[in-house]
Amino acid sequence: MFQTDIGPLDGDKWESLIQVIYKKRYDSYQDMIASPGDLGIEGFVLDEGIVIQCYCPDENYDTKTLHEKQRDKITKDIGKLLSNQEDLRKHIGDTKISQWVFITPRIAKHDIYAHARTKESEVKSANLDIIADDFKILIKDLGFYIHDIRNLQVINGEQLSFSDFNGEEISEPKLGTVYDDNIHNKNKIRSIINKEYKPTNHHRLNDITKKKYLEGYEILRKIFNQSPELYEKIAKLVNNFEDDVEESSMTWEDNPQKLVQWVEDKLLDRFSKEPHISAISHEDLVSITKHMIARWIAECPMRIE
Repeated sequence: MFQTDIGPLDGDKWESLIQVIYKKRYDSYQDMIASPGDLGIEGFVLDEGIVIQCYCPDENYDTKTLHEKQRDKITKDIGKLLSNQEDLRKHIGDTKISQWVFITPRIAKHDIYAHARTKESEVKSANLDIIADDFKILIKDLGFYIHDIRNLQVINGEQLSFSDFNGEEISEPKLGTVYDDNIHNKNKIRSIINKEYKPTNHHRLNDITKKKYLEGYEILRKIFNQSPELYEKIAKLVNNFEDDVEESSMTWEDNPQKLVQWVEDKLLDRFSKEPHISAISHEDLVSITKHMIARWIAECPMRIE
């Protein structure tokens, strides 16, 4: 998924949003069903001579790679435009194309405008009778459509997020000497019951904590693979909550097990209040919560002294 200010997108979702916007903006807008082929356009505004083509990458490329993919997409689809005059004429009739609009969530490099001018000249030089004399290739990003998209999100009852995307993630767990030591030392304190150290409890707690730390991530991995948008919401909530865990554990005055229970209850409560996350089964949310507690024990945000 490609991360944007309105959340993660892929090509299908981006095109779907743009199609709805153009249908609302223009009475004479017609979308092109990509069968048997899209002829280099996603749709056209019959009365205005505007044709559009959408592009959204399926992953977050570096700037250079994203620019190359955007450039190559324009080249490929302008090529289709040039080679499909007769088929296009059947769709647009006597209308002459004055604008070919390339719509992408984010422009990688301003060099794309120079590429657009080059392709613009190629189209004009072809002297096609479906092309207007003032033909232009325009590059438009998310900013041109943000108000329309936000309105659609409100109408559809979607949650709106306005914080910048910072690559929210929950890293893969990896046990090492430091984490082993943290688990051992903190669980030793947890194993003191009525002022008596219980070594059997201690060893068992260590095993349980390591298992939840290593194996509990599997649910998060599945969520990431099947619903990156939902995964990002979980990661954002968990990462924000981590600060509360550290602060509360630093000033905790009761016994350690009550701290662990407090963290579990609070995190589950936050999950339950987030509409999208609460759609996950309770048992899975409990597993995620216990994994995070094991992680915070191993990686130190949760202080047990």
